Amino acid sequence: CGRYHGCFFTAADKCPDHRMERLRGTPGQSVTFATSLTPTSEPFLALTWSFNTTTSVITSTNVDVVGEGYEGRITLDKTTGSLVLGNLTEEDSGEYELLVIPHAGQPIVGHVILEVLSVVSIPAMACPTENLLEGQSSLNLTCDAVGVVTNRAWKIKGKPLLPGGRFVFYDGGRVLSISPVHRQDTGVFLCNVSNAVSFATAKCKLKVFYGPDEPFIDQDPVGAELEDSVTLLCSADSLPKAKFSWNFKHTVMSGPEHYIEEMQKRDLGKYTCTARNEITGLEVSAVHTLQVQNSPLDCNYTGYVYDQNRLPRLEYAAVLILQLLTNMSPGSCGQANDHVANEPLRIRMG
Repeated sequence: CGRYHGCFFTAADKCPDHRMERLRGTPGQSVTFATSLTPTSEPFLALTWSFNTTTSVITSTNVDVVGEGYEGRITLDKTTGSLVLGNLTEEDSGEYELLVIPHAGQPIVGHVILEVLSVVSIPAMACPTENLLEGQSSLNLTCDAVGVVTNRAWKIKGKPLLPGGRFVFYDGGRVLSISPVHRQDTGVFLCNVSNAVSFATAKCKLKVFYGPDEPFIDQDPVGAELEDSVTLLCSADSLPKAKFSWNFKHTVMSGPEHYIEEMQKRDLGKYTCTARNEITGLEVSAVHTLQVQNSPLDCNYTGYVYDQNRLPRLEYAAVLILQLLTNMSPGSCGQANDHVANEPLRIRMG
């Protein structure tokens, strides 16, 4: 029960608004307007409680006259003028005035404002059921509650959500519009409704599908040499997770990882990784060039590494002649950087 130790003046005065206290209640409950008057040894000559200046709640002299609609709802303390009002309804909200006429002295007047507020219900908020695509989809979230709502506050991931940019509020904050949705909107949206006597929350969990972003290709090890094992790993930020495929010299391989057990010259070249999101329908590709890093200079012909054990004798003889002309000793092709300004020496036959 609420209690009031109101603002009292002589009948010639009026309680100023800033001194007029407020009392709150909820439907079906009771409130007590408790005065600050000292109990008297005998009843006052008259006590009158009125509502909004025109409706009589009770007038008490030698008999009690209860106003219409207040029968069985009030209890009056005739020694202090305190009043208990029960079975509240929202229609009981308003200003109440007490007039006390003592046996001696000036009449005394007191004022109080009663606010009866219903407990707000848990808001109803329907979450979208269709797939939300980043940069393409828009949505409205509606937060409806039964009862007198004096405050609505929206939150995302536990932080206050303020209007601006992609977020717009309508109808006093009842409707939140998001256009377009972004991956950062993935998470729980809360709508808090409240009044002076109650608080309730509704939530909606959103999932925004996005991507894939541009793939990133990682090579391990970076400085691989021929006959080393090499792994190429392709990744891309995406929801749901992207599916990957590789393309190398018109050969297609599935999966994010491509493993080469023993790298040969034929394995060198450009590898294309493609990431695809099956919900957004988007696919993005990236290219990685696999090459021998920081390796000694190779002599080769028609694109292949020079190997004296594999070349026909005639071709090997031509290589030896070239080595002699460039002051290179057989087998020292890797030192040719000193002679050709760090450019690989290539011998093409035919």
